[in-house]
Amino acid sequence: MVKAQRRIPSVSIFYIYRMPLLLRRNIAVQTMLAIWQISEPDHWFRERLMLNDAENAHIDSIRHPQKKLHWLSSRLLIRELLGNPNDFIDLTSDDRGKPVIRNFPVDISISHSFDLSALLLSEKLKVGVDIEKITEKVERIQFKFMATDELHSLSGKNDREQLYVYWCAKEAMYKWYGKKELDFRAHLAVARFDYRESGTLTGAIRKGDFHKELPVHFEKLGEYMMAYTVA
Repeated sequence: MVKAQRRIPSVSIFYIYRMPLLLRRNIAVQTMLAIWQISEPDHWFRERLMLNDAENAHIDSIRHPQKKLHWLSSRLLIRELLGNPNDFIDLTSDDRGKPVIRNFPVDISISHSFDLSALLLSEKLKVGVDIEKITEKVERIQFKFMATDELHSLSGKNDREQLYVYWCAKEAMYKWYGKKELDFRAHLAVARFDYRESGTLTGAIRKGDFHKELPVHFEKLGEYMMAYTVA
């Protein structure tokens, strides 16, 4: 039997200083975005989580310290946005690798980059989020995810930031779709947009008979770019 979820607080935007929760924002009906700035050791997270034996064994098997912190911080973000329930949160993946909470009726999307973890959680909508640290890496791989017309749309100013908007937007749509098997150049499209540090663009998923336009919000957060979509 599925347990009822506690209602997500209806707060438009606020910041929490008593915890390393960098951002917590209500972005749609019963839909919450949160970003955690990781500065704690792994034992700090483990003391605050309700983990089963399999999860503890999985954490112990993660050799890379930052990946271990990514795993733990995303689990604590989920617990925070669900209102810190007394129940074990049964987080697994479906047969396509999408994260799923089996005992709470919500849709979630998770993203990590360096010392940030992002979570988008909704009781009503499908969601996708991506966050990336802005580095020169994107210029080396742009041809792997940008279609020719998208490359031609670059303005010549803030090209690196624009490239990250394209990348994050396509990652967010990919996660929203949740079925993998998408080619970032052939199946995911981003309409021409004017770059600024925060805005909304139109994205589209086109594969076979499936066609879906999605609004994608993007935002520069210091050294990071974030994009998300809900629909």
